[in-house]
Amino acid sequence: SRGLFERHKELFLAQLTFNLMQRGQLACSGDWSDEAFDFLLQPPFERMSGENPLSEWLPDSAWNAITALARLSDFENLPNDMIEASPRFRDWYNNSAPEQEKLPLDWAQLDKAFFMKLLVIKCLRPDRMQVAIDNFVRQNLPDGDKFADCDSTLNSFDLLLEVFGDSSPTVPLYFILSPGTDVMSDLDRLAAGFGLEKGRTYVNVSLGQGQDKVATRLLETAHKEGHFVVLNNLHLMPKWLPHLEKLLDQFKDQGSHENFRLFLSSDPSDRIPISMLGRCIKLTNEAPSGLKANLKRAFLSFPRTFVEESDARVKSILFGLSYFHCAMTERKRFGPTGFNIMYPFSLGDLRDSAVCLNNYMESSQSGVVPWTDIRYIFGEIIYGGHVVNDFDRLLVNTMLEYLMRDELLDEMELFPFVESSSTSLKAPEPTTVERYLEYIDENIRGDTPMAYGLNPNAEIDFRTQQSAELFALLDGLRAGDKLGGASNSSIIAPQLTAENLTGEILDRFGGEVLDVDAVVELTSETSSPFQSVLLQEMGALNVLLQEMRRSLLELTQGFAGELTITEGMDGLIESLHQNVVPASWARLAWPSTRTMSSWLNDLAARIAQVTAWSANPSETLRVTWLPGLVFPQGFLTAIKQTTSQRTSTELDVLTIMTDVVKNKSLEDCMEAPPRDGAYIHGLFMQGARWNMSDANIETSRPRELFCAMPVICCRAARQDKVQDAKAYSCPVYKTLQRGPTYVFSAQLKTKVTPAKWILAGVALVMDVGV
Repeated sequence: SRGLFERHKELFLAQLTFNLMQRGQLACSGDWSDEAFDFLLQPPFERMSGENPLSEWLPDSAWNAITALARLSDFENLPNDMIEASPRFRDWYNNSAPEQEKLPLDWAQLDKAFFMKLLVIKCLRPDRMQVAIDNFVRQNLPDGDKFADCDSTLNSFDLLLEVFGDSSPTVPLYFILSPGTDVMSDLDRLAAGFGLEKGRTYVNVSLGQGQDKVATRLLETAHKEGHFVVLNNLHLMPKWLPHLEKLLDQFKDQGSHENFRLFLSSDPSDRIPISMLGRCIKLTNEAPSGLKANLKRAFLSFPRTFVEESDARVKSILFGLSYFHCAMTERKRFGPTGFNIMYPFSLGDLRDSAVCLNNYMESSQSGVVPWTDIRYIFGEIIYGGHVVNDFDRLLVNTMLEYLMRDELLDEMELFPFVESSSTSLKAPEPTTVERYLEYIDENIRGDTPMAYGLNPNAEIDFRTQQSAELFALLDGLRAGDKLGGASNSSIIAPQLTAENLTGEILDRFGGEVLDVDAVVELTSETSSPFQSVLLQEMGALNVLLQEMRRSLLELTQGFAGELTITEGMDGLIESLHQNVVPASWARLAWPSTRTMSSWLNDLAARIAQVTAWSANPSETLRVTWLPGLVFPQGFLTAIKQTTSQRTSTELDVLTIMTDVVKNKSLEDCMEAPPRDGAYIHGLFMQGARWNMSDANIETSRPRELFCAMPVICCRAARQDKVQDAKAYSCPVYKTLQRGPTYVFSAQLKTKVTPAKWILAGVALVMDVGV
């Protein structure tokens, strides 16, 4: 498992444990249920009929999951018991570690059958599933703790020393790298311990164009004289690797010097030959996670003499800079909420920033810290040089504006905009390197998203996504008969599932065609931008529906033996079985992260909206469900075009201005359109919540991942009149993936500085999958 990344070790151990349990080889095998395992990997989370009776504290998605779980015979009474003992279940639900607590009532007995308890945790607290699976493995796999904690007590150099003992002249060490790691420092230390001279008896080659001949020459010398050779970036020269294998085979036949060692490294790549990997001892090298480990690592990246000899101001700024570096690297763990795009920030950026800082401070004659200059250097050139997304660049600069100021020299609060005194980290007084490290150990007791400016709920979202990925991989392995073997009777044949779903989908959408010609005829005498939007939407949905019909009818013929099953049909069968949207459909549809069953419901709602609009195409819908449009930007452009025509204003100087409607429900807004612009609804706020009574942004409630927004009035206004220092320009995205799904920015009122919401990654999302 040393050749696996941490996330893949968890997958491997879970797969191993479930496999052994299914075969009856574990003490807990008596709890195994094929039906329960199917639910654990791929529960049916589609919307159920009826209201959520526990909506006061339980999300609709969780209640839907519980009602689906009740279909299993062992859980028939769970929904009723939750209603009757609502306060006790609520306490369990709100517990910070519910997997360690007994469930209320007779359900407490599930602690003796933890496999079945996993199903309840999956429904109610999916964010805790990864921890629950880890506990399950530790409890049920023989020596589970040893498997789970393998090498956890060793640092990277100690692990290298242990593995080096298993290497030989014919067995290289292969490092699989990840961003932010530094293998060479450990190898340098290892070579120094053997008395090797860098550049002569210990050589390092970064592979690339023309370096194959250099590497070959050095290897031929090293295998005869007993040198250490390091070949970096193997993934850049995959075509040369068969030659390297032949060279190593020749060395083996000739007999190499007993001290000869070869070290290889590359990024994860599918271009490395399996035979090359098979002959090596593989090691993953991952950067440490967590604020404490990263802050210590960042601060120790500066030469001790440089820190000790710096004046008090430089020391304080170096500590603040180290914290900034940690915030930038750790935010990547939180996915799109942290950054729209993952950037390769490294310790080299931190060291370069320190050099620039020192140069500026030495050249500053006034004794005043040039904050504006160093913020620009750090945020626009060194760290900003990696950043290509405008919102990510704004985030980087906002964090620098918070940190790089005079207060940093006077023990300021480093955690941005924290509201709790229990969550805090002050900038320490200038001191020695040892005292800085002691300060870090004493004052950082755990990790929290608030350390990086994020809302505490960001961790729930992050952990939920991790759990979803783990079970998606397990389900994929099972689908390939890699878990439990091909004879597993519990695995429903993909073809049978596909046949059933094909009939259901064709019955539901097979005859659905939107009459574009009728709309064109009704609007032939009047033409408006909104009518063009309607025709565009109808055309896009018709193309999608046509492809769905074509592919499903073709698949039906394949099942009947009238056509040969092609590769495309195989992909469609697998997609239907895995409950994911087929690729040929997704290419013609809108960005979505939904499962296929949920996606079909979404499609039906979109068709219903367009059908209602097409009944009276000369008028715009009173309130438009903006997320239900394939091209929402087209609708917003139509608003600007309408204003441009009415006011004779150039289109390129207009932008969308938003006003959140106060004291009016969706039904109230349906009665009459706004005087200017158009009403929209269906957006959700992530990272914060909307205060309905005060009409401004506020901090999310505990465990509240999304907040449904009221109706919003979108109107066009000149760009120079939109700027408002008291408003947060909130990005609106189509899906939780953010990034390329950006639509526009909404102006939302806030009582606090917009910087708080920028760092919290607050955004409006059109489709959150509910």
